[in-house]
Amino acid sequence: MKIKSTLLLLLLANSVFAQKVCNEFYHQKFTQKQLEQDVDFIKEKIVNAHVNPFTEISKEEFEKKYTDIRKSMKDGMTQKDFYYLAKPLIVTLNDEHSSLSDYCVTDSIKNNMKVLPLKFKYDSGKMILTENYSDNQLDIGDELTSLNNIPINEVLKTCAQTIPGDKDERISMAVDKFWIMINKFCYFIKDNYDLKFKSGYQTIVKSISLEQLRKNASNTPQKKQEKFKPIDYKKIKDVGYLAVNTFNDRQTYPIEEWKIKFDSIFTQIRKDNVKKIVIDVHNNSGGNSAIGDLLISYFSGKSYNTYQGRWKKSQEYVDYLKKDNESVPDYEKLKNGDYYPMKSHSLKASKNPLIFNGKTYVIVGKNTFSSAMMFGAVVLDNKLAEVAGEIPEKGHPNHFGELIEFQTPNTKLDFRFGVKEWIRPAGNITPNKLIPTKIIDLNDKTEEQIIEQL
Repeated sequence: MKIKSTLLLLLLANSVFAQKVCNEFYHQKFTQKQLEQDVDFIKEKIVNAHVNPFTEISKEEFEKKYTDIRKSMKDGMTQKDFYYLAKPLIVTLNDEHSSLSDYCVTDSIKNNMKVLPLKFKYDSGKMILTENYSDNQLDIGDELTSLNNIPINEVLKTCAQTIPGDKDERISMAVDKFWIMINKFCYFIKDNYDLKFKSGYQTIVKSISLEQLRKNASNTPQKKQEKFKPIDYKKIKDVGYLAVNTFNDRQTYPIEEWKIKFDSIFTQIRKDNVKKIVIDVHNNSGGNSAIGDLLISYFSGKSYNTYQGRWKKSQEYVDYLKKDNESVPDYEKLKNGDYYPMKSHSLKASKNPLIFNGKTYVIVGKNTFSSAMMFGAVVLDNKLAEVAGEIPEKGHPNHFGELIEFQTPNTKLDFRFGVKEWIRPAGNITPNKLIPTKIIDLNDKTEEQIIEQL
């Protein structure tokens, strides 16, 4: 049995199985009227507040989908029943930040949950085995061609229909989450998985419990995982290497403290007398874009063009701002449904006594997302530094953002989506991807090895 670490890290972090446990609420049955109220609530909030809800399907198609869902509501349905019926309204927003929280489970369900003990990656339209947690002898790198005699492309197409986010990325996300999706979100296979591979090998893989998977993991030496650091600097030969692993200013430091940390690091960079610096955001999933803007001032003195876009006016978002004691008067003056324009403008570089004037590289990668993606796009489009690394797999430079959150009044499902539409400085270019000027392989590379490839 061959065990690797990627899937186990997800388990140990408990991120995939963070469903709320609610032993009594799980069994609660709702009236048809309550369920209709909840689907009406979701539709109302989408139409009122989402910046552009009809990018994937037309307004007429959305209305039909909503009407069909509403007609499906019956007395006696549970939160779980409602979850599966209502989810398509969120999925087809084509919004990579949108989500609908999982239905809740009981302690018994959570404790007895089983998963497919395999992990795959999506590569050039193929589903490739990357990790084997089962007792079956399987060849890593073999291509999966069918599941229970169903062509795998058909399986993935069906599973992708349950995933919120950008439509072009749903199949790759289905592959990445296949080990849990196949039993929880699509097909609902609980035990035997009849798998056929391109090599001709066919076998039945049984699901295993989370407890058994953790037990297997505990008996297998794992690569030591370093403690997460929001920001980390070191000198490597004559290069200053700055890893910025988040732009989150809510769960790490307020933006004022980010400035203090940048001041301290760039003071050290000056003392180190390095010839080049590397700013690595390849594992940065975003946060506050203002942190990225602040960071630019430490390595570029050029004026640059900012992002542009539009912001949907809704009473819902005005109320949302008030909860945080915030106010945007020009936005609030608009009629509900109108758009507040966010024009690209040339941002004059502020004088920074700690600015680094040498060669700067910005590293992006498969996990660069949201405001970290925006940071990379601003640097790339304005040629503020050389951008190297890998094309991010999740998200796009042009995207929906600035999230608003709601909860259905009866079934208590949380959902969220974007109220702003962001367009990179270079505009609507094709493909809508952050493509580095220099592609380098970051997989399992140390910082020293990354520097060698630059």
